[in-house]
Amino acid sequence: MMACRETTKRNGREEGKDSLLRYSSGTIYAKTLAGNRTLVKDVSFSLHKGEKLSLIGETGSGKTMIALSLMGKLAPNVKAEGLQCVLDGEDCSDPKVASSLLGREVAYIPQNGMEFLNPARTVKSHLYDSLQRAGTRKSEVKKRAASALSSVGFHDIDKILKSYPFQLSGGMAQRVTVALALCTKAKLIIADEPTNGLDKEAASRMLEHLGLLFPEAGQLFITHDIEVASNADRILVLCGGRTMEHGRSFFLQNPRNTYAKCLVSSLVSNGMKATPTLRKRTGCPFSDRCPEYSERCRDELLHHREGEHEWWCNR
Repeated sequence: MMACRETTKRNGREEGKDSLLRYSSGTIYAKTLAGNRTLVKDVSFSLHKGEKLSLIGETGSGKTMIALSLMGKLAPNVKAEGLQCVLDGEDCSDPKVASSLLGREVAYIPQNGMEFLNPARTVKSHLYDSLQRAGTRKSEVKKRAASALSSVGFHDIDKILKSYPFQLSGGMAQRVTVALALCTKAKLIIADEPTNGLDKEAASRMLEHLGLLFPEAGQLFITHDIEVASNADRILVLCGGRTMEHGRSFFLQNPRNTYAKCLVSSLVSNGMKATPTLRKRTGCPFSDRCPEYSERCRDELLHHREGEHEWWCNR
């Protein structure tokens, strides 16, 4: 069994009582015909009002599972043991409680607006439903819907309200999902690959826009794009459902964990170096591909900390 030696008592950032969000995953696992498969284990973080945190890692690293657990939307065959989640003082560890907050205090921005929106319903129907769910007075719904669309850059409001999703471009549909988030009283924004399909300039505008539209809300970005992640205040690097490195975003200039180093090296600006592959999986979740693998990685995963910056690595 892998021994995880730590220099602190928590596998995650020190979480203050003044945090908007305090999250600890416990163990999230999937029930399969071959037995239980662990997807996320012992990932902890906190988020303050107006703060941005990026969860970054390759496909299958656990990013989406964490987001789904926050919203109470894990698949029926996926279970969470020891999950702890507190949003603005309210315990929402129970999936029923977490789900009830979605669309009110928690807003979700998907990676594909076109697929997220119901093709059989107009933009007006989507917005009005969201506003009513958030408790908006009937007399204010029309004005709030128009204001939300205007805030995300639409000008011909009446035309957009009457439109169906298939009549919109991909970028327009994505902006509608941001307008839907504006219809809520969101304290927490969960954005899943919010810049997916956008060029670099458009992606930069989108991220800047989110910051201006939701200045008081905590923002959680789910992404595999390091350049997108670097726009956040803090970054948490995931591999195999475990935390590899966590700290202020500038640590990407000099990451300590080998997996984080490989992610940075894979950037176009760094030569798109390939991530090493094919070594039998052992203790550390990255050990099967790590170029700095040593025998101790079969049994140990050391935790290091320097102030707010922490990483898990045997190097």
